[in-house]
Amino acid sequence: MHRPLVAVLLLLLLLPLRTTAQEADAPDRRSPLKAFALSLALPGLGHRYVHEGDWDGAASAFAVAEAGFWTGVLVTDWRHGQAVESYETLAATRADAQIDGKDRRFFLELASYRSSDDYLDSKLRDRAWDQIGYVSDPAFQWAWQTEADFLRYRTLRDDADAFSNRRTLFIATLVANRLIAGLTAVRAARRANRAAPDLSLSLAPPPAGAHAPLARLRVRF
Repeated sequence: MHRPLVAVLLLLLLLPLRTTAQEADAPDRRSPLKAFALSLALPGLGHRYVHEGDWDGAASAFAVAEAGFWTGVLVTDWRHGQAVESYETLAATRADAQIDGKDRRFFLELASYRSSDDYLDSKLRDRAWDQIGYVSDPAFQWAWQTEADFLRYRTLRDDADAFSNRRTLFIATLVANRLIAGLTAVRAARRANRAAPDLSLSLAPPPAGAHAPLARLRVRF
């Protein structure tokens, strides 16, 4: 048997053993897509997956941030509800307003005019004929008893709007936290995969003048 052919056969017999040993020592490859999906479900999970169940570092940071933002949403929701309940009660007791079934516009008008008569006078002066009929129904009429009540109502309305805007900001931050966690988890997965060697073996027909097939071994880190 030709010596080159014997050498190739020995290489083919020994190479799988060496490859198996190297792959056993190398870390498992991590899926960037899975890391991103886990981060969308709960920020920090993607980093935990990449680091084999470890909550240290970025995993804990993103998870703690998520908990903080959700706490902000819940607290803001509660305070918004308290402010709405307060100004609606004030409108019903101090402005004789019928608040049941009223939309946002009605409560805004109560914060802009001290009474439905003031509202009507303003629209007449502005010749806003299409808005005059808004207070023709007694259910849409009001009159604040004191200036202090009127100003207190406006303050409560402003507080409710501020809490609503703050809630929107918290929700936007929650979305951003997920996206940032997902993108950084993808980077971490790719960085971890670079530490795992990628081995491939291919055989080619013998080149011209050779008596043995051509074997190519590729190791990519």
